[in-house]
Amino acid sequence: MVAAVFVDVDETLVREVTFLSLFSFDARQRGRAAAADPVLEEFWALRAAGMSRGESHRWFYRHWAGRDVAEVRRVGRAWFASRAADPAFFNLAVRRRLDELSRAGSRIVLVSGSFTPALRPIAEAVGASSVLCTTLATAAGKYTGEVLATMVGADKSAALRRYAEDAAIDLSSCAAFGDHHSDIAMFELVGHPVVVGDADPRLHGYPAQRLPG
Repeated sequence: MVAAVFVDVDETLVREVTFLSLFSFDARQRGRAAAADPVLEEFWALRAAGMSRGESHRWFYRHWAGRDVAEVRRVGRAWFASRAADPAFFNLAVRRRLDELSRAGSRIVLVSGSFTPALRPIAEAVGASSVLCTTLATAAGKYTGEVLATMVGADKSAALRRYAEDAAIDLSSCAAFGDHHSDIAMFELVGHPVVVGDADPRLHGYPAQRLPG
């Protein structure tokens, strides 16, 4: 049996980048869609210029500074209800495989650079028991704009090791799903790596099971 399945979320389990999608949804709900566009454009420009995923995430999450945590969680649930109504939101091949593994007794663990307001509704929908994700600093019930911990690349491997130690499971009996070469940090720890899609040329030929993107 596969003891636990560690699943990247953005462009693996779902077909979009959840923290960006939620940001746009929130802006539209507040009548500030035009204000969100330059932020998203700059995010992608920074990435194209070579900024690392971890640093670009830290840059992006500062835009939640001052927002009430409980309010953003409510927005996250409204965002999920809206997006999940689209049949193309989930990668159905991945979701079906997770359903099979869950019925066989595997724990489902989401591992993502996104954050709780976007991930918690997804976790509930797929029956995930745990979420390992970017952690944002809060004070007096509001986001400060600072990131306490990212969840990219080596962050994921460290999180998997901690989870396995706490849960007393052998990572060689576990699976990991991902779509990007940064997920190799997870793949190398588990006995059953699964590459989703073929968008990342650095994963072409990587020794893993394959699922469509």
